[in-house]
Amino acid sequence: MEHLINRKSTSFSHPRKNTQVFFPVTALHFIFLTAAVLIFVYFSVPEGKLFGSETDWYCQHVTLVDTMRRQFYATGDLFPDWISLGSGTNFYALSYYGFLRPDVLVSYLLPSVPVETVIQFYAVTEMAAGACLLYWWLFHKSLDRLYCLTGGFLYLTAGCMFQAHRQIMFVNYLPFLILALIYTDRLSEIHTGVYAKTFPLHPGLAVSFFMISVHSFYFLPSCLVCCSLYLLCTGKNRLHTWKIWLISVITGLCLAAVHLLPTALVILENKKDVQPASLWQIFTVNPSMNTLLYSSYGCGLTLLVLYCVMLSLGCSKTKKLAFALLILCFSQLCCWLLNGTLYLRPKALIPFLPLFLLLTARTLSLLQQKKLKHRFLPAAFCAIPALVQIFFLHHPQRKLILADILVLLFYSLLPKSEIVLKKKFHFREKNSSSKTGVSSSLLQAYPAKNHIVCVFLCIIPALLFVSTAKTEKFAASSVKSREIFTRQELKEVCSEPGNAVDIFTAPMTNSNYAPLENQRRTTMYSSVSNTAYNHLFYDILKMPVSTRNRVSMNAAPNPFQEYLMGIRYIQTTENRLPAGYVPRLQKGNMVLAENPNVLPVAYGTSALMSEADYDTLDYPYNLDTLTNRTIVPETAGTGKSDYTSQIKEYTLPQDFMKRSSEYLAETVSRSLPSVLKDQILLLSFDVDYEGTRDIDITINGIRNRLSGSSAPYPNQNHTFTYMLSANTPLKTLEIAFSEGNYKINNLRGFTLPISAIAHPDITPFTPCSENEKALLQGSITMKEDGYFVTSFAFSNGYEILVDGRPADPVMVNKGFVGFPIKKGTHEILVTFHAPGKRIGILFSFAAAVLLLTKLSTSLLSSALRFPQDSHNNSCEVRPL
Repeated sequence: MEHLINRKSTSFSHPRKNTQVFFPVTALHFIFLTAAVLIFVYFSVPEGKLFGSETDWYCQHVTLVDTMRRQFYATGDLFPDWISLGSGTNFYALSYYGFLRPDVLVSYLLPSVPVETVIQFYAVTEMAAGACLLYWWLFHKSLDRLYCLTGGFLYLTAGCMFQAHRQIMFVNYLPFLILALIYTDRLSEIHTGVYAKTFPLHPGLAVSFFMISVHSFYFLPSCLVCCSLYLLCTGKNRLHTWKIWLISVITGLCLAAVHLLPTALVILENKKDVQPASLWQIFTVNPSMNTLLYSSYGCGLTLLVLYCVMLSLGCSKTKKLAFALLILCFSQLCCWLLNGTLYLRPKALIPFLPLFLLLTARTLSLLQQKKLKHRFLPAAFCAIPALVQIFFLHHPQRKLILADILVLLFYSLLPKSEIVLKKKFHFREKNSSSKTGVSSSLLQAYPAKNHIVCVFLCIIPALLFVSTAKTEKFAASSVKSREIFTRQELKEVCSEPGNAVDIFTAPMTNSNYAPLENQRRTTMYSSVSNTAYNHLFYDILKMPVSTRNRVSMNAAPNPFQEYLMGIRYIQTTENRLPAGYVPRLQKGNMVLAENPNVLPVAYGTSALMSEADYDTLDYPYNLDTLTNRTIVPETAGTGKSDYTSQIKEYTLPQDFMKRSSEYLAETVSRSLPSVLKDQILLLSFDVDYEGTRDIDITINGIRNRLSGSSAPYPNQNHTFTYMLSANTPLKTLEIAFSEGNYKINNLRGFTLPISAIAHPDITPFTPCSENEKALLQGSITMKEDGYFVTSFAFSNGYEILVDGRPADPVMVNKGFVGFPIKKGTHEILVTFHAPGKRIGILFSFAAAVLLLTKLSTSLLSSALRFPQDSHNNSCEVRPL
């Protein structure tokens, strides 16, 4: 084991040699960091709340994991292909949320423990583990424990840790990134022995990148750049070192191929609506440096870190790394590239947090040792980006940022004040007859000043962390909209497979919620969504855009969507019950209602219309056409393609949507010109607005929102559309206007009899359940040639067998899966296989075999050499 003991460091700070690890002191520091996490959580989270945001954390992360867990219990499949959200979706559209994360897998083993409990515990544990690992890494860089502890504390108080209770994948990979950096140190230190004589693979580094991949593949490129930059700037860059590093990383990525490959294919299949960056923005600099400073969507560090990085430019061993990090912070081009050319957002720099803290801890240590001098000019320069954030970005914590500037300036001038104090105390001591005077006491206490200074420097980061956490809207410990009807009650009413259920109460909170296993939902809130289905949902069916982006597809009353997508059951309040739905269960004001007169999940039809003919129709006349004809790629020539819309104009007064104030929020009640009975009212108008904040208008509980100019994913919802119906005559509308300077024009109204939403030619499909993996299996008898139509959202991966022979799936009804079918009786089998999953499993299996073989070889080699090396009693501290 000599090659593991007598190593030469190639990094810019040498590992400790011939020193003893004082484990009690280290353990106390670890306890302190863990206690600090718990204290911060205690002071951040209000009583009765969860350690997670109400929207992103609960609606996406918690609810999706809960839905995954329910599916796992129903199917027993750890790597499913398909999930029932979004009217049927490729499961890997949800892999962004980490279905192979340890906390997710552990939740599968604990069915009686709520998912949110497991995720909270894991988040807090990861924060403490990340700080302790950073401490350990810094300690093995020969840094004093005081500055290792300071680095760990700055890690905990970094603004990006705000995401531990919001967008958790922004930070949940960081402990494994620090492990990767620790193992990268080992690569640069080992050039002989088992790593040189056997296959050049480091298992620890491979597993670290595997864990990074399954936690947050979005940040994987930045993590690769981070480790590459660290090795390039701090190692001797031997070819063999890079060879080991590259093979280890590739092995780790191959190990995660079952997760990465199908995810990549589903992302490439769809597109994302984002606010694109202009060319001049990309090639400019970032004067606010929000990639590093204060932002909870960046590293969120303070001016102390920027000051230390700038001082590191004056040290020959660290100037390369410091210069590279400053370029990353200043350059918008680098930020754009690390964000995958999607947008300019500071979050892409979060993976570089350990490198910033490494330079900070090392610089603080060198300043204390007088090997590096304070400079007032760099400290003054650091104030510029802070002032930019105060006066131009209007950062909410202005007072704390100003205090941070003053603390840094005072710290940079501290040596001069020390010189003055030393001279003053020395003069007093010479002229004092007392040997135990005040001056002597102060001088004896002088070494403790380093601890006092570090505590002083950590106050502002701690206050910034707590004040930022206070701005969070934490989720409640119980969700009332999900606790109305028991699972047994739901099973008794709506357990029949295929029928969809939508929840109008708290639509965003429940968009990913599946009350029963494999129960089809038409809604979904995920960063990756089916583009064709999203287009049908919002652009054709005109579902209200109730959030600031179109990523979240939420439930709302819409008779055309309810009929077309087969939404047989809805959960809502009694006063918001749409026409055609009859209550089956009721508790207080909440009802679970049923409408049997909707399209089934699968059927045959010969009442067709070509897509080319359908595309000639404008809103609203395309809506009832879509529910009366099946839209197919080509003309079938059945003689049933002609249809005349029954929608008629409904004249509304010009001042119907007038506001009494152009700026203030208000709620008004407006009477309709005539009472509408058994009819649907279609209401639409344009909204002109250019402000930065979102604005919305709610009519009879249906909300439409237009995102402000600051939204990263603008919804472009400049035309608000409402579909209003009820089981009672519609007489008045309750309209709620949000505040904001916006204009409403081009008001249009239309009506349609509810009875007009009815497909004239439906051939029933008879299901059977012989194949548990099948989405559909059964028979159908067609009276003439036509199409087999489903309510599953169209995407790549569907496999169809008709009488045992393959059939090509095609898109019907502008977003669903279907295929042509001939006259007669046919046996139908529809399955779904996520593209790339099978080859991903092969890659993962091969990497796992390689990794296990390497571990076995390494352990055997170490065991065989152990006796001859046992005489070596060196107590040198080794990096992990």
